[in-house]
Amino acid sequence: MSTNPETPKLASQIIFDNLRELLRAKNTAHESMFKFHWKKMWPFSLIWPQVDYERIVRLMSEIRKNAIAQGNLVAEAKSKAQPSEKNFLNALPAYLEALDTSCQKLSAAAQWKQDMLQKKLHHDVKMVRDVSEWSKILKEYEKAQNDLVRAGAIVQMGWAEVIQGHK
Repeated sequence: MSTNPETPKLASQIIFDNLRELLRAKNTAHESMFKFHWKKMWPFSLIWPQVDYERIVRLMSEIRKNAIAQGNLVAEAKSKAQPSEKNFLNALPAYLEALDTSCQKLSAAAQWKQDMLQKKLHHDVKMVRDVSEWSKILKEYEKAQNDLVRAGAIVQMGWAEVIQGHK
């Protein structure tokens, strides 16, 4: 693909770029929740602010809205698509659905963490961590992530065809 400013971008290129940004934002939220970092350890956690779970919930909501917008763009692009773009565009609805589900599950995990934090801050007497509930949330998120990776592999194969068709 040419990066020449006079050459108009294909709809599939725009969609691909948008999805890459959405996924980058989602992965950043995932890492802030689950990846080990020394600032999360005591006593450093007393100094540095903790993960903003409410912000993650809001971000997942925004990503979900953008995924719907990308789905509309895909539907529009299919009518004008070149043959090399067809497989890529056909794979996107399943990928967007998997992204939506993954964002829902990550949001649920962040909300659970925020709820626990709120109970702790308010010294709620009933602050009993229901490990089975958290475990269920994590398993659902793990399944959603695996589905997203599988759908992403199909999208990548379709994208390779787009690249090959426009060389």
